[in-house]
Amino acid sequence: MSLFISEVEMDFVVPLKDVSVPEKKQAKFECTITKDVFKVMWYKGADIITQDQKYDIIDDGKKHMLIINCCEFDDEDEYMIEVLGKTSKARLTVEGIRLKFISPIKDQTVKEGKTARFELELSHENIPITWYKNDNKIHPSRTVVIHVDGKKHALEMREVTLDDICQIKAEAKGILSMANLTVIEGDPYFTVKLQDYTAVEKDEVVLDCELSKDVDVMWYHNEAEIKASKTVNIKAEGKRRVLIIKRVGDKDKGQYLCDCGTDKTTATLHIEARHIKVVRPMYGAEVFDGETARFEVELSEDDVHGQWKLNGELLSPSTDVEIVEDGAKHTLVLYNCRVPQTGEVMFTAANAKCSANLKVKEVPVSFITPLADVHVYEKDEAKFELEISREPKSFRWLKGSQELSTDDKFELHVEGKRHSLIVKSARYEDEGKYMFEAEDKRTSGKLMIKGIRLAFIKPIRDVTVKERETAEFSVELSHEKIPVVWYKNDVRLHPSKVVHMSEEGKVHTLAFKEVTIDDTSMIKVEAMGKTSEAMLTVLEGDLYFTVKLQNYTAVEKDEVILSCELSKAAAEVKWFKDGEEIFPSKNISFKSDGKKHMLVIKKAAKSNMGAYSCDCGTDKTTADLNIEGNTCGDPAPQTPPGLQRQAPPTSIHQTPPPVISICPALLQLPLLF
Repeated sequence: MSLFISEVEMDFVVPLKDVSVPEKKQAKFECTITKDVFKVMWYKGADIITQDQKYDIIDDGKKHMLIINCCEFDDEDEYMIEVLGKTSKARLTVEGIRLKFISPIKDQTVKEGKTARFELELSHENIPITWYKNDNKIHPSRTVVIHVDGKKHALEMREVTLDDICQIKAEAKGILSMANLTVIEGDPYFTVKLQDYTAVEKDEVVLDCELSKDVDVMWYHNEAEIKASKTVNIKAEGKRRVLIIKRVGDKDKGQYLCDCGTDKTTATLHIEARHIKVVRPMYGAEVFDGETARFEVELSEDDVHGQWKLNGELLSPSTDVEIVEDGAKHTLVLYNCRVPQTGEVMFTAANAKCSANLKVKEVPVSFITPLADVHVYEKDEAKFELEISREPKSFRWLKGSQELSTDDKFELHVEGKRHSLIVKSARYEDEGKYMFEAEDKRTSGKLMIKGIRLAFIKPIRDVTVKERETAEFSVELSHEKIPVVWYKNDVRLHPSKVVHMSEEGKVHTLAFKEVTIDDTSMIKVEAMGKTSEAMLTVLEGDLYFTVKLQNYTAVEKDEVILSCELSKAAAEVKWFKDGEEIFPSKNISFKSDGKKHMLVIKKAAKSNMGAYSCDCGTDKTTADLNIEGNTCGDPAPQTPPGLQRQAPPTSIHQTPPPVISICPALLQLPLLF
């Protein structure tokens, strides 16, 4: 009975399946085949995939997996595995909004005092846009207006000055559009204009305004030029222009004008003798840093002009200050309040006064992105990251109760509101709970070590060399101090005269010296269960002597055989004695047997002494022949055919010991001991 064993044909038991994952997540393709195969190929489209930070390739017997880390939209494609000529394919789909700018913002060039408008259009509606001016977030104010209309967004910057030259940036879900705002110097104009004012007789009245440039101005009262006097003081403080009228009377009321030549500003001064009352006083305001505070006062009369002060400083309309007069109702709006502004807000109009307190509080610390647990392989870098709502007054990193600082083990980084802790070359003893403490808030995460994730940074490559050359294979691992084992055709290699192994950090090297055709083989390196293979191909080189001539000492009339061996058969050689070519004769003959070549001297004589060489054209071997006299009367015993009178040498250059010929007559002498 015959027993037939047929090899199982390779096929896919479980083929690849289509995969759909959210953006930034991990995707996994896996399949199962009918038998163990040591090498498979993965493709993305027509491109071969190799293991790196993006891809993890896992072979587990009959199961094969491809893991794609942190998927992006560019990773969408058809993926294929090829095993022994058979393939399985599947498609990766990445889910999420593919947001883009249909129309990005463009550079704007405007004159001082004009309005700059930046417009953009997104590919989707209801997407929030954050505007930045030189990387500082822009907030709405009297001169800054933000518009949204479906997919279209616009930023208006009114009454721009030379100080507004900047880079404007629009951010939508991590994608950016940037443009430059260029402000061209224009004619001088008033950046802060005169305000109408109502005063009570004998009050001191201060009318002030501010220019875009430091130029001369002229003051007028009811179209008559004003000159400085005991009761009128005119000041210029940088770009600010001030008119002070002491102890005003009825003659001082009317219109006041300040003229810089290219712009004018006017205000009306009212002189009141009546008593103005506060009908409804303002109330104190308590806001967080960056928020808006609003104060309102209602007077008994609707034609009275007033002034607002914060901590004793006169307020004028600006980007962050809005002053509104609506009949008897007076309103002050402070945008983008800051903690140092905490203090007293005062309103004065004629003889009416009213005040309240403004309190600006720090925004409570909160974690926009808290710490999360971190899983890493041993010796990899572990990174904890978080984002906080604002820069805290104090913070620290802790492991348990131990406060951490930057050293050989840890790195602490701060980038604005983002904080990170890096644990270098993580080990099992680094496992534990890590905590970030900011003022009175805390967030924590655990570090867990999974073991070394060894990878071949540079696998071994195929090597092709000629005979007698040195073949060198080099592999670079992802970690240091990892033992490796080298194999030749699955037989483990050990160091020898021709096999050298070395290690330098992450790089391991195998070198074969004086290679032969027989050394053509498959070379494999193994480290912690992972392998890399390459082919060693030895090409036929120039002819050379594998066995060289040996120095030889013979006795006269002996038969002498000088032999050597070549790397290839059927090759012609030439023989030389003391540099002169020799040819066959009655006493000398040449023989060859495959790779072996011999010179035979039938009866050695003193004349045969000398240096003999065998030359194959690309290599040469030389040995000395020494002939000793026969001290006995009888002829020396002949060397049996096929044997040489020669001791096996221990090295190429060692001369064998001389042959001693003993006379038969001496053997008849009695022993003397």
